[in-house]
Amino acid sequence: MPKITNIQNPSHLIESRLRANLELIEQIRADSINDIESLTEMCQHMTLVTESIQQNYQALLVQNQLLTGKLLSIIDECTCREGKRCGRCLEILKTLGGENLEPKPDAVQKYQTLLTKLRKLG
Repeated sequence: MPKITNIQNPSHLIESRLRANLELIEQIRADSINDIESLTEMCQHMTLVTESIQQNYQALLVQNQLLTGKLLSIIDECTCREGKRCGRCLEILKTLGGENLEPKPDAVQKYQTLLTKLRKLG
């Protein structure tokens, strides 16, 4: 039996392709809207998380300032003097300033020194 081929006229092929393309475009648009809605929800969630982190950090900074102030007041109320601190005050100072209690160079002084060197080069 000979094979029968159904030949469609060219205008019918164009129409079916066009319809298929339009359906595909509609699916893409629907998926895009869903993706945008999901992204919006994720952004809103991230905003809430960020605000919560910010509030917690601000509370932590306030608590840190209170503790630092309390420790400094303990040093101020102690009978020892600057340069001849007792062991307890030295421990507090080490806690507040780290192990190295030597004064760090001032940032403004560093900047001025750098600026002077640059001017000498120019």
